[in-house]
Amino acid sequence: MSKPDFGFLKKYALIVAGVAFLLVSLSFFWFSHNKQRLIYNSLQTAAKVLRDSDNISDYRKFAEDFRDVRVTVLNDYGDVLADNQAEKTVMVNHADRPEFVAAKTHGYGGDVRRSETTGKQTVYVMVKLKNGTYVRLAQSAGLSYEFLLWLFAPIVFLCSCIAVLILVFIKNKQVEKMRQDFVANVSHELKTPLTSIKGFAELTSTGLVTDLESVRGYQQKIVFQSDRLLATINDILHLSKLESSKPKELREVDTRSTADQVKEALKLLADEKDIIVQVSGEGKIMAESEPIYHLIYNLTDNGIKYGKGGGYVKIILSGQKITVADNGIGIPEKDVERVFERFYRVDKSRSAERGGTGLGLAIVKHTVQKYKGTVSIKSVVGVGTEVFIEFMR
Repeated sequence: MSKPDFGFLKKYALIVAGVAFLLVSLSFFWFSHNKQRLIYNSLQTAAKVLRDSDNISDYRKFAEDFRDVRVTVLNDYGDVLADNQAEKTVMVNHADRPEFVAAKTHGYGGDVRRSETTGKQTVYVMVKLKNGTYVRLAQSAGLSYEFLLWLFAPIVFLCSCIAVLILVFIKNKQVEKMRQDFVANVSHELKTPLTSIKGFAELTSTGLVTDLESVRGYQQKIVFQSDRLLATINDILHLSKLESSKPKELREVDTRSTADQVKEALKLLADEKDIIVQVSGEGKIMAESEPIYHLIYNLTDNGIKYGKGGGYVKIILSGQKITVADNGIGIPEKDVERVFERFYRVDKSRSAERGGTGLGLAIVKHTVQKYKGTVSIKSVVGVGTEVFIEFMR
């Protein structure tokens, strides 16, 4: 798995943070403006009703009847006659307030500013009554929890989108890196045998090598490299099919019968290496027969190729579990986690001698994943390797 480009992520995060800050700022100003407008319209309507009724007899009682709105009654000189939130004796003259100046001139006035009493942004509306007195209505327009509640949903949505985008970006970077690595590895794996085939073919076609035994030796090498090339191509196609196709109609696969078929197919190779292949137990899984055959084949083939003369490869079946164990050369601990990667070889030179493509365990891994299973490896250098597979269906 490739590491994400954290430099780009940092730049991306800064851009997103800037956009989020801009969004919050614009939302704040928009919400503040709309709240002020709504309050102003509400107070304006109330002021018009007061002007038309003009039946105030007790200014103090009149002011105290209001609860959510601050009401101040003033005379023609701007002196406070009554207020529902402060004592009139401690209140200063309001003759210089913008809303009073406008109301005195036009009968109606309004203003939005920070209150000297509460320290909050406040909307003021003042109206002149028919009896010559002035009534000022005031209400705070400051944003508090309501703004946060209003903004909570888009903030959560924005954060979710950011998280999804970052995950998609990391996944795309990983997929792109895997694709690049795969193309590079495929090119190398195909180029190596083709180069050998071309070289041996040129030696035999130029007439420089006339010795019949030498010619046959080169021809055998051409056949070997051709087989290696075809094996690599077949494994690539098989792996591509596993990744791109969904499981078809599943049926019960007898893993004992499949393992016996694998044992028979690899009998010649096992005899050449003087390795005994043993099959024990019974098992059935819901899958497709061909991928399961290739899975057991690849594991058994690896056990034989990397086994010791006079050794064994055991295929142990138990229900939905498959275990393939050998007493071969083993895998170093540092390589165990990487052996399922495509084209990864613990020892490239020895793998080439044994004809491995480097895709066998990758095919095993993708087959197990396709049928909702798990795979793990336990290996000790010089002692042997065990591969454990369990299907969940």
